[in-house]
Amino acid sequence: MQKPIFTLYVSLLVLVSLLSCSEADTESYCPTWHGFTYKTGSYPNYVQHPSYIQGSPITLSLNDSVHVTARQDKHGQLINATDYLWTITYDTLDTRNQIVHVRKTIKYHTNYDGYVDGADDPTGHMFIPGNAVPTADKTKYDRKSDPDTITFVARYMYSGQGIIYETGNIVENTSYNGRIVPQSNSIDGGATGNVLFTISKN
Repeated sequence: MQKPIFTLYVSLLVLVSLLSCSEADTESYCPTWHGFTYKTGSYPNYVQHPSYIQGSPITLSLNDSVHVTARQDKHGQLINATDYLWTITYDTLDTRNQIVHVRKTIKYHTNYDGYVDGADDPTGHMFIPGNAVPTADKTKYDRKSDPDTITFVARYMYSGQGIIYETGNIVENTSYNGRIVPQSNSIDGGATGNVLFTISKN
């Protein structure tokens, strides 16, 4: 008689365990974000820049290597394939001294849940060439002296049932640069954000 009772007991434990698994265990959602931080220079001599004045563009120099990191507040859950796209735009002078608008995109691919470093804060590595036009000189070439832009785009493929965010950037980010807005639906998610920058004369 003990064996049927034991079997019944184990079956009940399994049933309770299955029932206790909340729906949240199968829900996918993308990260929420603080904003961006950045550093310049080359490894190992990076210069980590302090928190900025909210809303002000960061300042870069000619021949700067810039490394912009999108800072997560809360990590995502049940995410598979992940793409991060970083796009930098600025103006340069060509060999004929003509102004040219440059747009360069760098793509990084990872698996958010599947790799040890998959859920790390994504970083884009970009370069300001020596022939870039300093922001203060743009008017000489009939360009507005507006800041240039680094744009961040994240794309996530979910492995569970997606949660839809009803708000934009739901995380307070006054000590970070820029603004990152999560996007989501039932099968995938993502985020978009940008950092404004000016180019100083050396």
